[in-house]
Amino acid sequence: MTAAMIALAAFWLFWALHDLWAVARLPELPPLRTHAPVAQVTIVMAVRDDVLHVEESVRHLLAQRHVQLRLIVVDDRSEDGTGDVLARIAADEPRLHVVTVRDLPPDWLGKSHALHVGTADVATRWLLFTDADAHLGPDTLARAIDAAERADAQHVSLLPTHRGTTFLGRACLLAFQLVIQRRVAAVNGPRQRSFVGTGAFNLVRSDAYRAVGGHLPLRLEVVDDVWLGCLLFRAGFRSRVWLAHHDFAIDWGATPHALVRVVEKNMFAVLRYRTWLAAVAVLLGTVLLLAPLLAPVFAGALGWLPFGCYLATGLAGAVLARRLGWEPLAGLLTPWSRLALPFAMANSAWVTLRQGGVRWRGTFYPLAQLRRGQAP
Repeated sequence: MTAAMIALAAFWLFWALHDLWAVARLPELPPLRTHAPVAQVTIVMAVRDDVLHVEESVRHLLAQRHVQLRLIVVDDRSEDGTGDVLARIAADEPRLHVVTVRDLPPDWLGKSHALHVGTADVATRWLLFTDADAHLGPDTLARAIDAAERADAQHVSLLPTHRGTTFLGRACLLAFQLVIQRRVAAVNGPRQRSFVGTGAFNLVRSDAYRAVGGHLPLRLEVVDDVWLGCLLFRAGFRSRVWLAHHDFAIDWGATPHALVRVVEKNMFAVLRYRTWLAAVAVLLGTVLLLAPLLAPVFAGALGWLPFGCYLATGLAGAVLARRLGWEPLAGLLTPWSRLALPFAMANSAWVTLRQGGVRWRGTFYPLAQLRRGQAP
């Protein structure tokens, strides 16, 4: 029992220190250089039935400064008047190009197909994929391109803040964010050792995007943003991640329940729909999280050692919360809110297996089809 308690304490002490290191090393998006060249960039956004928000999203993107931009919005089979709103804006805005998709071809996800169609004639050096709920500050895109050019990076992801979150929602988001920070640290290291991608801000050089085949290999990838980063990493292109919480916000996971729902289609997909791996992840994650919390009950005084080391993981959450402009108390709760992670994975796997696939943007995709169409 003593050896087990010491090993458990050492495990969580390591992760507490590692998370603190990862959060401390997370760089913020640098300011724009005074004489930075004006970049040419094409923004591609796929929308479906978003009549209430699409105009605000489009106008935010068109307000980007210090860039020469072309905005391509792909209306993916909308039935609520989204196309009419886009046509009205485009009539007075030559930088906006609207592409309408009426039918979805076989073996394509709607979003991946829309992004594939939207990039058909892109000729600019840079290409940005973003979502309709992303709100960028007026200089965010120019700063990201300038930072990428200085870092000799061909791919950039920005980490946002979240709008309209509850206190418990922020605590759960921070638990998810700490997992991401470990990967971000591996991406931003002197020698890139991992990959990352964010659907709300995936900036890629056009030549790199073409070199990996664009969205064609990602036609059935639910997490196409992450796997685009993977393809770029495998091909030897360089990625960089910056925190842009002052300049980039999204509507995502406002409450614990909303967060579990929003990752419902994603988490099992990240594991490539491997049921055995999901079962191991849920079981092992649950045991590792509950063991230190229950250690004082079953191991007496010695059990307080792993319990204390586990609670120390909340320090990284508090530091990250402070960097995001949130109350540190939400971060200190991450040892408890982290319990949502195995639950979210179990829910994602269960829902996908129960319905035999994924329903997304009004279309059902069978699990066998998704597994067959995975990127190599």
